[in-house]
Amino acid sequence: MNTLRTLLITLCVWMFAMTAQAVDLSGATFARLQSAYLGLQGRLMWIDATANLDRITTREGIEDIVARCKKANITTLVLDVKPVSGHVIYNSRLAERLRTWRGKTYPEIDVLAIFVEEARKAGLEIAVSFNVFSEGHKMHNVGLGYRKPEWQSVTYSIERWMTTPGGARLMVRGSDDPETPGVSPVYGEEFLLEPTKTPGAQLAVTLDENQRITGMIDPAILGEEPLSAPDNGRLLILSNQALDWGTRHLRLSERMRFEVQGRRIPVTEAPGERVAVFVNPLHPEARRYQIALMREVAENYDVDAIVFDRMRYANLFNDYSELTRAAFERWLGKPIQRWPEDVIRPHPVPGRPVIRGPYFKPWLEFRARVIREFVRETTETIRQVKPKMQFGVYVGSWFQEYYGVGVNWGSEKFPVQTSWASVTYHEAGYAEFLDWISTGCYYPVPTRAEAHAQGRSPGGTVETSARLSSTVVANSVPVYAGLYALQYARKPEVFERALQAAADNSHGVMIFDLSYIYDYGWWHILDRVFAKPATPPHRYTDLVSQLRAAQDAVRSPRDVRGSGARLPAVPYQPGGG
Repeated sequence: MNTLRTLLITLCVWMFAMTAQAVDLSGATFARLQSAYLGLQGRLMWIDATANLDRITTREGIEDIVARCKKANITTLVLDVKPVSGHVIYNSRLAERLRTWRGKTYPEIDVLAIFVEEARKAGLEIAVSFNVFSEGHKMHNVGLGYRKPEWQSVTYSIERWMTTPGGARLMVRGSDDPETPGVSPVYGEEFLLEPTKTPGAQLAVTLDENQRITGMIDPAILGEEPLSAPDNGRLLILSNQALDWGTRHLRLSERMRFEVQGRRIPVTEAPGERVAVFVNPLHPEARRYQIALMREVAENYDVDAIVFDRMRYANLFNDYSELTRAAFERWLGKPIQRWPEDVIRPHPVPGRPVIRGPYFKPWLEFRARVIREFVRETTETIRQVKPKMQFGVYVGSWFQEYYGVGVNWGSEKFPVQTSWASVTYHEAGYAEFLDWISTGCYYPVPTRAEAHAQGRSPGGTVETSARLSSTVVANSVPVYAGLYALQYARKPEVFERALQAAADNSHGVMIFDLSYIYDYGWWHILDRVFAKPATPPHRYTDLVSQLRAAQDAVRSPRDVRGSGARLPAVPYQPGGG
């Protein structure tokens, strides 16, 4: 072990000394060297609780999962022990067990205990994942959040209408607004509407910069050319009941009027968040409860790591409760006269960016600091019980957009130089509290070269998003690029290239989710790509800390200051932590 540490640190310093410019040890270059020279590579298999209930609620199913993962040289099982609903799949004195799901009742077994037993026999690491601030599933109306409404986060819900000269109104939403089922979207000129295959299913309406209707067309007759809005104009898409409304009330050359109204409502009533009942990260009882759950597992189960999932706010429009307002005002040192308009308010015209109030940047930093403080408190509390417990996190790789959910998952030393970041936003980074990070690199194209060949943006690739993740974390902890297997359905050869791209451009791979590997029969792909055993770099905690110190000692401050401006553009994707 000492030889391994010495070799790697010597390699690190040698690389810097032998080049005139600092080698980017925060990016993929160093990750490849770790894998090539030392065989260090994390291979994580995510096991979603609800998606795999039929498999994980029998001992035979668990044994098969562990055996297949062992054969495929997976290093770490990540078991989702507290899914979105807030129920758990282990013996808990605090939380309700997940006994039924989608109308089906499942056996009363301690799923986690069996996984720990089987993983230990197979020599695999076992990590447990918690959907931290989710305490209910809105699609099924279940969860603790419904029984404790005072815990619920408060959403600044936006309602928009388009009104004709005759007074007929239609509810619409902007492209940046939270998605609301059944509400017609209005896009800006950056959006391209592709031709549809079903005549009569939609109506596309173009409006100029003065909101005057310039055209109406069925997308099915567009031919090969996509449709966009006029310069500085809007593009409205109507379907179902909205399509009937449009054919009755809309006329060419008529000028529309847009109206907007915001109101604060509990998350269970907010149409923009369709799945999770997010609780307020600042609510003291809710915070204590989440930490108690994780401590309970640490005390009673021989697990290697705790993984934070959904450790965030629902979106940019959450949480605007009076509790959070009071805490924000204390942090600012001054009262806020208009809440939440002095932070954020929607533009009257849908599709245009939200109007940033005078406290917008401080608000983003404040929310990120709330999450950082939760990470600090949780890791310190649990390590008092189990000093060697490791911690990981699952987040989206689109760092430039992730501020919307109130999180800075990067290194506190990484300078965030964007239009939305305050000067001290980097201080809210929480990577240094963790042992590893997995980012959802959820793009169907593996490499930049393939994107170029297909005429796509290089930002929407596994390669670019993995490199961005490694850059932002600044080598403070290993980064494992996450793949969403569903995106490669019926494309096994693309999935194989995506696995390689993830491994080549980060410290390893996280596969989401086990259920797809079974459904698609892709175990043979994992056997081929991961033909040789590997060791995850997070297993050597001393090594990571020494490498961090070595990098800090040789890296130029000028390079650090300028790195924030060179981030590649990685587009937002729904999901991912």
